[in-house]
Amino acid sequence: MIKGIYNASRSMNAGMKNMNAVANNLANLNTTGYKRLVPFTEVMSEYAPGKVHQLTDFREGELVNTQNRLDMALNGDAFFAVQSDSGIRFTKNGKFNISDDGYLTTESGDRVLGHSGEINVTRFMLEKDPEVIINDSGQIQIGSNIVDKLLITKISDKQSLTHDQNSNFILREGNFGIADAADYKVMQGYLEASNVNPILEMESMIKTSKNYETSQKIVNYLDQSLSMAKEIGKV
Repeated sequence: MIKGIYNASRSMNAGMKNMNAVANNLANLNTTGYKRLVPFTEVMSEYAPGKVHQLTDFREGELVNTQNRLDMALNGDAFFAVQSDSGIRFTKNGKFNISDDGYLTTESGDRVLGHSGEINVTRFMLEKDPEVIINDSGQIQIGSNIVDKLLITKISDKQSLTHDQNSNFILREGNFGIADAADYKVMQGYLEASNVNPILEMESMIKTSKNYETSQKIVNYLDQSLSMAKEIGKV
């Protein structure tokens, strides 16, 4: 009976983690470059009890044509590298801007990294409305000047990445390398949408809610049965 309560409680705990993942996914439905958190119950089939951890679904989201010259999508197994206040972060969110001090930045102000470090375009923007061209490999050209090349990175074990703020990822373990140009394509004027499917998330939420209620009823029933058994033992 005690084991039954323990198993049902574990199921409820898994359900709570599952609901948190689904809620986070739905909250980021329209977040550029967001990668779906895999619900806890989907992970259970891959890992033994006690070794379960949160996984991320890195499948590509839909590519959206924005026609903005500073918007970039990465088609392939690679990530942009950006410098945040807390260190280097990795992202699929290529919605970039030019800051007041001339740096290529993300929406949240993180500076985009190139092979030469943080990318500053101030001296290349002197002519009026210069044409900005980013080729397939990430080389940045403004007017007739080659500015730098985007630092496009490859992570050998993507599950060592964990979600940070603003579609960024933190590399918890291991190292990153420079991606081979054959493995990716920078698409100027495009953004990668979130890979969250709202219908599937809602279905998961409903299923999880029902399973949680069932487990809760089992715990209550077994708890009452245990209390009755104790009372009988006193007679």
